[in-house]
Amino acid sequence: MMLMLLLVPATASAQDDVYVHDSRFPFIIITKDTVQQLPPLSNEEEFYRTSSGVIFKVNRTEIPAADPFLKHYRDSVLPWINAQHLQLRKVFIRGAASPEGPYANNQRLGKGRSQALLNELRRDLLNQYVETDADISCVTEDYGYLCLLMKQAADPDYQLVKDIYDGCKGDELCCKQRLQAAKNKTLWPRLLKEYFPRLRSARFLLWFSEPDSAHAPQVIPELSELQKPQPVDLPLLDIPQLDIEWDGGLPYTAQKWKRRHMIAVRTNLVHDFFYMPRFGWAFSPNIQFEYYPLRGHLTYNIGMTWGTNRKWDSQEFWQVRDIQAELRRYFKGGGKFIGLYLGAYIHGDKYGIGLDAKEGWEGEGGGAGLSIGYTMKVNRKGSLRFEVMAAAGFFMTIFDPYVYGNPITGTINGKYYYNYLGAASKFKERNHRFTWFGPTNLGIQFTYDIIYRKKKLVQ
Repeated sequence: MMLMLLLVPATASAQDDVYVHDSRFPFIIITKDTVQQLPPLSNEEEFYRTSSGVIFKVNRTEIPAADPFLKHYRDSVLPWINAQHLQLRKVFIRGAASPEGPYANNQRLGKGRSQALLNELRRDLLNQYVETDADISCVTEDYGYLCLLMKQAADPDYQLVKDIYDGCKGDELCCKQRLQAAKNKTLWPRLLKEYFPRLRSARFLLWFSEPDSAHAPQVIPELSELQKPQPVDLPLLDIPQLDIEWDGGLPYTAQKWKRRHMIAVRTNLVHDFFYMPRFGWAFSPNIQFEYYPLRGHLTYNIGMTWGTNRKWDSQEFWQVRDIQAELRRYFKGGGKFIGLYLGAYIHGDKYGIGLDAKEGWEGEGGGAGLSIGYTMKVNRKGSLRFEVMAAAGFFMTIFDPYVYGNPITGTINGKYYYNYLGAASKFKERNHRFTWFGPTNLGIQFTYDIIYRKKKLVQ
């Protein structure tokens, strides 16, 4: 557990060297370079009072973009850290879930929220030149924090909840069962409404050391207004994104802007190298474009398949023009758009298919359905991705069969005719219909980012 490290005894001299530089940031602990152990916190309650963190939405592990603490962290905390030239020593994170919902799912949420907060911290912290450890602990259902919140609110049921918590001796399932039954099952709904939203959180402490005085940056005297250089408008340089994999420490980067993918191009190898029984290879180039918003889980995809395969000698044809639009919902959103997704699509096509001189069809059709797929990175940067997908739904088409040569006289005159033997006055074009329910598409796809947007990295 994280707090076990915080409770390691420290020497008196080390404790004297520890201080919180600014009362606005109690979650930041600063020591001298010579201190090797973080001073102990007296108890778990002190960790909760000192730490700060992020509140998550129900059943979600991605950090809300509008979280108020993140704005304070980026606007006030990060500039102060960088200005002090502090070196990060350790990150302590504790992620948790509120008690409602299945216990196994709450375990997943606690771990996911801890990792999400760690990713956010390591992305934003700059000027870190030392190897950094992260101590992560997860609380499935945080009844200890619930007791603290009720104590701070002077809640009349605080002692009842505290007695249940102490009596269960850390057994979360025991706490859950007893709280659900307490006060004739009336206590649990009130806790759910008043306190549980604040338990869906990940909290953290940051341990920094200040630079050695021998290597501390020199303080430059402030210039007068007349001495200060005047600002000059210069064009913003397009600095490419630095792709840095995490190796246990926090990366340092001097970039001011980083790129985010906005539009990617994709092709489906199943279409590109399509094989049709009785016809053979029917190569049908496929191209798709996917638009990625800056936030959220939804993306927008439009694509086209263009097959033009003609074998005049044997009257074999595979000519397909298909256009499809798809709305995708990625489970991993927040700008990542990777992993499992579900989609809904519509499409329309025009086709001419001939298997031999006596069997062929031409017509138009369309359909709609649902898709499912999984996307994964191919390169470290993630600009090239591999995807497998499948779709099912309905397809309805109107068509006419055609043959080579006059079907009435049997004359082979080098022309193609609709396969119709009735009176010409009664002929109706597209008089045949076919409807299909079931699998409609299969994809083995590669995606590559081609257009990026600039996203400001707050420093």
